[in-house]
Amino acid sequence: TPKNERAPAMGLFGLVFVGKSFPVDASQVAQISQTNWVLDVTQSVTPAYTDLKEICLFLSSPASLDQSCALGLYVSCAGGDWQYRGCVTASRPSDVFPTAWPTGEDAVAGGARIGVSIEPRAELEHKEAARLGKKEEFAKRVALDLFRYLESFNQGGGHVAQISNDHLVVPANFLDRWFTKFQHKFRRDPDFLTRQTEKA
Repeated sequence: TPKNERAPAMGLFGLVFVGKSFPVDASQVAQISQTNWVLDVTQSVTPAYTDLKEICLFLSSPASLDQSCALGLYVSCAGGDWQYRGCVTASRPSDVFPTAWPTGEDAVAGGARIGVSIEPRAELEHKEAARLGKKEEFAKRVALDLFRYLESFNQGGGHVAQISNDHLVVPANFLDRWFTKFQHKFRRDPDFLTRQTEKA
């Protein structure tokens, strides 16, 4: 009969590169201090780290993290600065975050790392608010781009009749046409919206 073997104890957290890796337990991540861990993605997961688009961070058990703390997730390329990507807490024990690796030839050549850090929950909630604020700003810029596209129907060519200052009549397929144009611009230059100086 096979011996009953004990499964190894799980660490504080785990990581999964969505669709690209099996779970990576904290015990497989280098602990560089009492509250900080670093995973060399290039060596431990894949040299083609830019293919890793999303990462799931999760707590291993309900009691693994104090209510006053949170677990922050960071990315770094080529030994550059750590960039915050999100956090999990005892009340939200798992989440999926975009890796959004820093770009540039130096970054790609230098490899990539994931950092995990135990921090006061209040500090990470502040970072989280800033991260969500950037998403809201991005959404406003997308909406502004759509509005500018709608306005273009009223400028030269008479494609749309302006009924009043508050209403425009547009072609029925305007949304498809705008989205196709938006996709082409976004694929050519993913940062075109965030570089615009006009506030949404």
